Amino acid sequence: MSYEEALKYIYSRELFGIKLGLNNITGLMASLGNPHKKFKSIHVAGTNGKGSVCAFISSILEKQGYKTGVYTSPHLVDFRERIRINGKKISKKNIVSLLSKIKPFIKDHTYFEIVTALAFTYFAQQKVDFAVVEVGMGGRLDATNIITPEVSIITNISLEHTEHLGNTINKIAFEKAGIIKPNIPVVASKECKGSRVIRDICKKRKCSFYPVKTRKINTSLRGEFQYQNASIALKAIEMLNKKYKISKEAIKTGLKSARWPGRFEHISKNIIFDCAHNAEGAKVLAKEIKKLKCKNVYIILGIMKDKDIDHICKNLEPVAKEIIITKPKIERAAMPKNIAKFIHKKIIIIKNVNDALEYAKMKAKEDDIILLTGSIFTVGEAFSFIRPEPFN
Repeated sequence: MSYEEALKYIYSRELFGIKLGLNNITGLMASLGNPHKKFKSIHVAGTNGKGSVCAFISSILEKQGYKTGVYTSPHLVDFRERIRINGKKISKKNIVSLLSKIKPFIKDHTYFEIVTALAFTYFAQQKVDFAVVEVGMGGRLDATNIITPEVSIITNISLEHTEHLGNTINKIAFEKAGIIKPNIPVVASKECKGSRVIRDICKKRKCSFYPVKTRKINTSLRGEFQYQNASIALKAIEMLNKKYKISKEAIKTGLKSARWPGRFEHISKNIIFDCAHNAEGAKVLAKEIKKLKCKNVYIILGIMKDKDIDHICKNLEPVAKEIIITKPKIERAAMPKNIAKFIHKKIIIIKNVNDALEYAKMKAKEDDIILLTGSIFTVGEAFSFIRPEPFN
């Protein structure tokens, strides 16, 4: 089996859709010898900021000298970005060999279940000291929820994936708080909505709950919203430091060298990529753009059809001079005409992401900003044209 054949097989499992529940993954991992029990982990749930928190924590642990795995989703350009050790992507050879090992036990398992099994098997095989694991969706019934972490983290909660997680903050909080395990410390932002639900579950499961107040922290990632993510990561590191050595120097250098591409990332002097893909993320992004006090903002916007297109547009539109609606090459992407219905300012439709970026470059002057956003897939496609290795 070649790498291309392995990838084709993994993607073919998308036909099984989303199946929330732990029976499938539990059975699969048991067949593989429960590799997820062979390394220490940190579990990160939340609506926004999960990846940034993972980036900060893993960077600090790496600077301390720990062999650190990171499992995140989705990827920007390369599937292998999802599974990394000390910043290095899993090799094509390892994907092929691990899938060959896992394949005999696969039945009706979904894409995400197989990738999760692949990641955990790889981390065990490579003998990582820690794995920083991002929840795929929700928490309680997410395939990653078979781990028993050293600390559980909930970054924040807002309405998203309501068809799977519920249509109220409390229902979504209940699902995300499902990662909370008995006697394992829990860290969340003090501003986190649904915190009462989190507190109640912590009480029932006899967990210490640490609500974190956001403070200004010097990091490598731009945007004031990263203060909250860095504050959460630091509290989690504080919990780990009770059992494992983590120096002040490792914390300082780890925060300053963390990499998480496409999150308010200044690609050049006046081009910004941001993966905001829900209403709350768009609201925070618009606030950051306003602080730049530039003359005009040209927004390149491509959104998935299962997202809250209306409120994403409402939050971004006030900062834009012109919105260029585009469509990344993915089936889930909304048709530009369906996005256009929610926008009242000047728009132009350019379906090809790269062409949309070139048009914006032609329009924008030196003191203008080009903002490409709306989806991880839109940002990922743009990266594929200008920087195929976004983590470098």
